[in-house]
Amino acid sequence: MIKLAICDDDISVCNSIEDMIWKMELGNLSLDVFGSGAELMDYMNTTEERFNIYLLDIEMPHTSGIETAACIRKADRDALIVFVTSHKEYVYEVFKVLPFRFLCKPVQFDALKVVLQDAVEHIRRENQIFFFQIGHEKRQLPYREISYFEGAGRKVRIHSIGGTVEYYERISKVADTLDANLFTQIHASYIVNMECIRVIRQDEVELAGGVELPVSRKYQIVLKQGHISFLKRRGGFQ
Repeated sequence: MIKLAICDDDISVCNSIEDMIWKMELGNLSLDVFGSGAELMDYMNTTEERFNIYLLDIEMPHTSGIETAACIRKADRDALIVFVTSHKEYVYEVFKVLPFRFLCKPVQFDALKVVLQDAVEHIRRENQIFFFQIGHEKRQLPYREISYFEGAGRKVRIHSIGGTVEYYERISKVADTLDANLFTQIHASYIVNMECIRVIRQDEVELAGGVELPVSRKYQIVLKQGHISFLKRRGGFQ
């Protein structure tokens, strides 16, 4: 089930968005409505509930949508945050909390439907599973938990949220099995999750957490083209 939260201090906006969502065919979905950022954060802290998608009004009294998003991001790096705003100038203030999309008020049915359909598809991709084997033990990791793969001779190291594991495989075979919409090879020894990329330089990338990895000349164009396509899909430009 996909869990969605609406947070806006204007109850008429909440009701309008909620009515539109229930008219859409988005599959198995639950929905909760909050009248302020403080109310949402209190609920999350009390229940330890986490949502897959947050629709946040930016301009809320006391605790703004940006402040609320910063708290959400500390608790959940994978949440999809959609900002709802009447003022486009806020767009440049919120990238540190990694928003998924923006919606302009008054929210229109078609625009909301496109954003939510894309969000659901993004969650589906991120929930894909990578399977591997260590000895006789079969293991699996969700794509969203993997930061990057590192080739080391006849072995591959998987660097993930839970730590690093190593198993026998060629990194070239790993590259053939991954979803190219999410992962890109940057070096003969490295494949990265594009969701984790924070900075691309001429000969290196910086990932979330400050990890820096080399980019070989052979893969510079592949990286740039793949990342541009990823950002276009992420931002809804294709």
